[in-house]
Amino acid sequence: MRETYSWKFSTTSEMAWESMLESCRNAKESIDLEQYIFGGGTIEQTFANLFLTKAKEGVVVRLLFDAVGSFGFYRSALRRELEAGGVRVIFHRGIFMPSLKRWFPLLLRDHRKLLLVDGKEAHIGGVIITEKARLWRDTSVYIRGKVVRELERSFETVWQRSHKMDPVGQVLSKNTDAEFSIAGNSFYLYDKDLYRAFLRHITSAKKYIYITSAYFSPNAEFRRALYYAYEKGVDVRILLPKKSDIFLADMLAKMYFKRLLRQGVRIFLYTGEILHAKSIVIDDHFASLGSCNFDWLSFWINYELNVQSTNQHFAVELRNIFLQDIKKSEEIFLK
Repeated sequence: MRETYSWKFSTTSEMAWESMLESCRNAKESIDLEQYIFGGGTIEQTFANLFLTKAKEGVVVRLLFDAVGSFGFYRSALRRELEAGGVRVIFHRGIFMPSLKRWFPLLLRDHRKLLLVDGKEAHIGGVIITEKARLWRDTSVYIRGKVVRELERSFETVWQRSHKMDPVGQVLSKNTDAEFSIAGNSFYLYDKDLYRAFLRHITSAKKYIYITSAYFSPNAEFRRALYYAYEKGVDVRILLPKKSDIFLADMLAKMYFKRLLRQGVRIFLYTGEILHAKSIVIDDHFASLGSCNFDWLSFWINYELNVQSTNQHFAVELRNIFLQDIKKSEEIFLK
């Protein structure tokens, strides 16, 4: 029997927040939230108030935040208020052997963004929960179906391992050929399932590859895959922010423009609000979105999590979002 799925995309942080809050308001049993950045402004308090309300109603509320990305909340009075109200809060601190911790204290971040409600619905994408991101152009998807159970197992693993200060662990669907699946990356060389999925689908593309990324610094192997696709006649387009929230990331991305343009890759810079989305769609038959940027941090260092789909309708919706973004972008050319 074919599994039934339903989904709805959000294309701004505010839209995603409202969708997430609505799910939480309707929660009857559990709320599990994993976030890289939580804290700052009205939206933080809105979520916190709702978490306290649901905890009083008997809903199990578990919050897993990255200790660096959410450092302000880590030290806040609001954290203590939530814990006193029955909300369970833990932090991912990053794992290194003692001899290396002094040199790399800020690496190995939990960059994943996931909300699960009652084990039946999930919200996943690139959206962070902080007031500065309210007007950002970002992509998140609300989804129901079998893949939610896999996301739930993934969260449970991270929750248990973070308690023990262990590495997050590998994220990969048991059936990677399913219509919807999940995959992740981490700093382990053997744990690059999401990255390898990108390479596999890029090199087998026949018509188009549309990539959206908030930050961009692709390694040589990834660039070669894009060049190979272009040489086969594939339309390869990359959408990046004209100005992101991190100046150095913008400068790093520009270092790759000339070599990509020389090889036929088209690059567009989004001129609207800050672009923070992370997605790829290929030939109307493969789509992936989540926390993974197309940069060295997401490919090689951070813990990342994406949902992937071979559902044509899902891919076409994501393709259409990309094409709408192109209308608010400017293409750059070799000078």
